[in-house]
Amino acid sequence: MNRSTYTRKMLAACFAASVMLPAMTAFPQQAAAADEAAYIFCDSFESGSGGWSGRGGCTVQTGSAMPYAGTGALAVTGRSAEWNGAEKSLSSICEAGKSYSFSVCAAYEGSAKSVTFQLSLTYKNSSGTAVYEHLAQAEAISGFYVQLANPEYTVPAGADDPVLYVETVSGTTAFYIDEAICAESGTVIEGPKPVKFTLGDVNYDGTINGSDLSLAKSYVISGKDFPSRNMQKAADVDQSGKVDADDLKWIYQFVMTEQTEYPEPVKPPVEPYDYDPAMKFHAFDDSIYLSQSSNPGQVIEEYYEGPKGRNRLYVYLPAGYDESKQYNILYLLHGGGEDETTLFFHKDTHMQNIFDHMIERGDMDPMIIVTPTWNQTGAEYFSPELRDRVIPFVEGKYSTYAKSTELEDLQASRYHRAYGGFSMGSISTWGVLTNCLDIIAYYMPLSGEFRFNNMNSAQQAQAIASAIDKAGLEKNEYFIFAATGSDDMAQPNMTPMMNEMRKLSQFVETSDFSQGNFYYMIAQGKEHWWQHVRHYVYDILPEPASTSSQV
Repeated sequence: MNRSTYTRKMLAACFAASVMLPAMTAFPQQAAAADEAAYIFCDSFESGSGGWSGRGGCTVQTGSAMPYAGTGALAVTGRSAEWNGAEKSLSSICEAGKSYSFSVCAAYEGSAKSVTFQLSLTYKNSSGTAVYEHLAQAEAISGFYVQLANPEYTVPAGADDPVLYVETVSGTTAFYIDEAICAESGTVIEGPKPVKFTLGDVNYDGTINGSDLSLAKSYVISGKDFPSRNMQKAADVDQSGKVDADDLKWIYQFVMTEQTEYPEPVKPPVEPYDYDPAMKFHAFDDSIYLSQSSNPGQVIEEYYEGPKGRNRLYVYLPAGYDESKQYNILYLLHGGGEDETTLFFHKDTHMQNIFDHMIERGDMDPMIIVTPTWNQTGAEYFSPELRDRVIPFVEGKYSTYAKSTELEDLQASRYHRAYGGFSMGSISTWGVLTNCLDIIAYYMPLSGEFRFNNMNSAQQAQAIASAIDKAGLEKNEYFIFAATGSDDMAQPNMTPMMNEMRKLSQFVETSDFSQGNFYYMIAQGKEHWWQHVRHYVYDILPEPASTSSQV
């Protein structure tokens, strides 16, 4: 993964054209199974708050800004934590030990790629301890309502002072709720339905026809902004970043059946780059790269559901992060005895300062860096958590090259995704490589070998080669840039494995990844320590696209 090739290869990915999105429609009539007489309450926020109030110091206010049904909705603003939201006491409404059907519609408008809403209940148990339970969860995209529904939830026996509330799994985005309903258990309460978003389906009615062409044309001619970013994204069929006459032409040809497919995404031109075929260790200037930047990026704490419960990770967003743009992404893992805080908050790392200055000085393009932890599952076995939980959570929320978190879109964007780690994080890197080649093209193992089932060096190398063969990849479709120090305690185990890889036909060693796919850099005199390893990261990360060579 040399500095120039990573970005160059990123430009090569193509994109699938559809993703499931929630519908923005008028609130439908209740299904036959739902008897409105069975509603215990139905808060539509047309003329009042319905007893809902702000949770955690935030503010709630009814208004007409973004209703799901009728003319009113409840706006929730001033949030400072993910658990802040809108709440309603059920003390005089619901009985402990009895089951009910709950439904709340929620939406937001903002720069976040998505927001995951959660309908929750808190109460005090017999000992007076606060207990928190989650009734429903749904992921929303800006401008679209989702339904949080649980048709058969039992308020625990003995629950005192139960409070129903809407929160988010992470973040502090302002949001709206509407049509908050409680009914008898088993009542089916209908809400927003998912629709299939397709490039060209500007009005989100599930078909591409003259109505979509007329709608897109009206905004192109008037020069006005589309009502939502999602509508603009649907109209931008050549994915150039703007809706213009070229998009209208393609929609017209599609409607008239002159074309059955849209064009490949428009790619910016890039200049040739003189690659280094034998990169040597080069330390950055500590006085520059470790100092606080005058234009720093943002490090965000996030939580997702891991295989053993709630898990935390951190997301670095470059300065000027723009949700309308697409960013390459690197997942960078810690070592043994460390956790997800190590890379950004430990005195031996401070990687955010390094990333800030690399971007400022043109060493690399702005990119997203994520620091999860393998502590719930173990380094060798982290790949299922990564692909099933971490990547969908992060790339469903932040703006990467993945059009959606569906497998086909993750596979289409694999050249825009990298994974690396130090020590046990390096061990996890080899494990991820053998299981995630279909969705990740670049790997950065630092000071750690492939450790699995007590294999010797030849078996380790062969296992990696077999995974590549199983994935059916050509030699220019996967890239490994490994590094360690000559005095690193991992070097005596890592180097023999590298030597065995050199013997196999799947690997062509050079740091010029336009000519090969594998490189091993040894830094003389460096030990097993983040203060050395952070320089490896600096050496390996990509040059900006303006100096990259397109393939």
